[in-house]
Amino acid sequence: PSARILVPRPPPIRGPSAYARMDATDGKSRAGPGSPSRCQAWWSLLVAHTRARAPSSHSAHSHSPSAQAFRRQVSPELSGKTTWARRLRPRLWHVLLCVFVAIVVSMACLMSVFWYRRSSVVVGEFLDKSHETWEQCLENISAQLHDQASWLEEAIIRETLAEPTRVVQLNADLLSTLEPTMDDLVNYTFLQLAKHFTRIEGISYTFPTGRYVEYERNSHHPGIAWRQGTYTFEYTPGDDLNTTDCKIMCPPSTILTSGDTHQFSVDDRTGKYMQLLKQYPVTRTQENGYRRAVESRAKGSTIWTDVFIMYSGRSIALRAAKAVYSHGLVAAVAGADATLDNLSGILAEIDLARTGRIFIMDRKGRMIASSGGLHQVIGIDFKGQPLVRHDLPQDSLGKLLAQQLFWNMTGDEFIMNATGYLIQKHDILNRPLRRNTDHVVVVDQVRENIYSAFGLRSGDSVYEIDWIIVNSQPLSTYTGPVQDMIDRQLEEHQQSLDHAVRLAFAFTAAFVLLGTLLMALVARAVTRPLRALETDMRAVANFNNDFIDQILEGKRRYGHRKIREIKDICDSFTHMAVGLQSFSRYMDPHLVQTLVHKKRRAVLGMAKADVTVFFSDIAGFTTMAESLGPEVLMEVLGEYLRDMSNIVMQHGGVVGEFVGDEIMAWWNAPPLEFDGKQHTVAALSAALEQQQRLAELREHWSEQGLPGFTVRMGLVRGQALAGNLGSTTRMKYGLVGDNVNLASRLEGLCKMYGVGCLVDDGVRLAPGVPEHFVFRSVDLVSVKGRKNATEIFELVAKRGTDALAAPSSLAFSADFAAVQEQYRQGDFTGALVALESFESRWPGDKPASILRDRCEKLLKYPPGNDWSPMVQLHEK
Repeated sequence: PSARILVPRPPPIRGPSAYARMDATDGKSRAGPGSPSRCQAWWSLLVAHTRARAPSSHSAHSHSPSAQAFRRQVSPELSGKTTWARRLRPRLWHVLLCVFVAIVVSMACLMSVFWYRRSSVVVGEFLDKSHETWEQCLENISAQLHDQASWLEEAIIRETLAEPTRVVQLNADLLSTLEPTMDDLVNYTFLQLAKHFTRIEGISYTFPTGRYVEYERNSHHPGIAWRQGTYTFEYTPGDDLNTTDCKIMCPPSTILTSGDTHQFSVDDRTGKYMQLLKQYPVTRTQENGYRRAVESRAKGSTIWTDVFIMYSGRSIALRAAKAVYSHGLVAAVAGADATLDNLSGILAEIDLARTGRIFIMDRKGRMIASSGGLHQVIGIDFKGQPLVRHDLPQDSLGKLLAQQLFWNMTGDEFIMNATGYLIQKHDILNRPLRRNTDHVVVVDQVRENIYSAFGLRSGDSVYEIDWIIVNSQPLSTYTGPVQDMIDRQLEEHQQSLDHAVRLAFAFTAAFVLLGTLLMALVARAVTRPLRALETDMRAVANFNNDFIDQILEGKRRYGHRKIREIKDICDSFTHMAVGLQSFSRYMDPHLVQTLVHKKRRAVLGMAKADVTVFFSDIAGFTTMAESLGPEVLMEVLGEYLRDMSNIVMQHGGVVGEFVGDEIMAWWNAPPLEFDGKQHTVAALSAALEQQQRLAELREHWSEQGLPGFTVRMGLVRGQALAGNLGSTTRMKYGLVGDNVNLASRLEGLCKMYGVGCLVDDGVRLAPGVPEHFVFRSVDLVSVKGRKNATEIFELVAKRGTDALAAPSSLAFSADFAAVQEQYRQGDFTGALVALESFESRWPGDKPASILRDRCEKLLKYPPGNDWSPMVQLHEK
């Protein structure tokens, strides 16, 4: 019906396929026997057109002498040949250099006469006035530098403590989501310690049954000569000696004792146990880390233990632990150990540790780490072993607590002076010391030191780290280099001040004025043609064809162009404009403008973009190519491609490719400013306008006795990869993705359903589309290469453009939608009745005929309960 689209609807496509596609029913080419393929048709067309256009094969040959001579013809002005006219023009840099040298030499000579007259009185007064405030300025600068250094220290310490937290979180997530086997878990633990987390002392898992798995690193232990290898493996079988779930990485039950922890040397490459080193009884579920993780207020949060001596007896550490829950019960506790000797070593690596002391203590004043060494943190006996606290029962915590030193027991002046001063003056043990609000940076005028203190908290609100980081530095660390530098500068500039400087400035101003006048004259001669050239360059950058045509016709003038370089620039610009205009004919102008505006070289790469993809193809092109002569075919095809591509670009689209008679275009890549992202509205408007223009071309061709043709179109909106494809030397801008393939499939399906334009659901529901266009649901298909169903729609008409056509278009769409609803619900008899009414009102509709054949077939051969209205397509 005429109301289905704003232009007359073409007759059903019954001729040979434009691509010689394989018929889905019999598998034979629909181009017919004896018909040339599309490649043969195009090849014959190209040969005939070349012979018709070329005067002779010799002259058209790319290596002929005439062709080579044409390529070598260069304007004498651009070839670099010296002529008398070029010699008479002065070079721009000669003119500017002469003027500049004259001004600078004159200024330098006059200023040198007055510059060296000293003014000691002025310098002395200046130094006397500034000396009183200088020390306060130095203190302020030192405090700021010290504060900045404290930020760095805090960041380093937080990163050090963050690694055990990350390990615990990662392992807890692993246990709760993947549920690995014990062999995989043990192997994964070893790989974590050996390959990824090099600052971690040990990684462990404790299970409610008493089972315990841990890998320890030996490199952090003082005095490791008794060890074998880089790592040790600790394993506690728990209540059950059964190791059937860990046959590879765990030792056999024959060498294990229930409830005892067994320490093995391991293979440094695989982590597999080797030799039993030590065995001792311990109840792992009573350990400090396990109990605190289970008792934490926030279920499943990360907690920290107190400082303890590891069972190896060679290292002092604290542990981050987190309980993993399954069905409301504790499934395991993941732990990661960080040694204090390692933390002290990290503090010692900070540059400020060489001049002062950086240390950490808890809220009770007990030392945690110090850049001066571990001996300032814990008591160590004559053998180098940490002393053990006996004031707390060992069984209550599960591990021995190290005997930590208080700040006043370290014997270090930096630590004792800084802590005593900060406690007395600022009560740092009872202040939160939050960064930016409550932290302390203060100068001790008596001892000429500068101190900073700020808090560091991490973990659960009950079992957390609550430390104080203190940096104690001599004030000379900051003021010394600054004072020395300033003293040197004052000595260097003390003799340079003179009362004659005012006279020098007066003479300088006079010469600057003279030079400005001379440079203004030179600049006027240079900038007049350059300004006109700049205007034209902007027009060329924006591809203003009117300006480009004026440039090519010689209507644009740039003055007398007496300076040689300016004339060469103008001539080169003219040649560049010619090249850009020619280049823009090979690519979409919008792409060329985007490339020019980015002001950078094009590189390979793609990114996701929300685009509307468009494909169109001429129906029966092969038959038309056989019936028309090459010149006539090129004229008809050229007129069609020109008008169709112009319509695409007028609606903000990008013409990507011409593949024979097929057009590929898209919208919104590169992105344009569409109203409310309604680029699909622009694409559909372009498709309807193309159909309308094609109807006008058919009338025009009919008057000339030429055959007309119809066009099939497919549109899809969705995500696609947009960017530069190809190699580093040759590339093009294009789209890649499933939605691009789907648009091509929809264009091919137009032939099967006998319609002019098919779209997917993404186009139909795009912003602004439902308010402006009328669609009808054609079918529910699964195209080749896609598993999911795609509902396809026919573009019927544009709303509000034709008052008479709009009601009938809506009725046409609504009537067929009612038929589709009965069919998809499995009411084939009702669908046939509705189809009879529909075909009586809208005769000759191929989608209705296809649906009628399906219903009749399904009534004759009833489907099963798993019937689906989706049609699986096996051909492109």
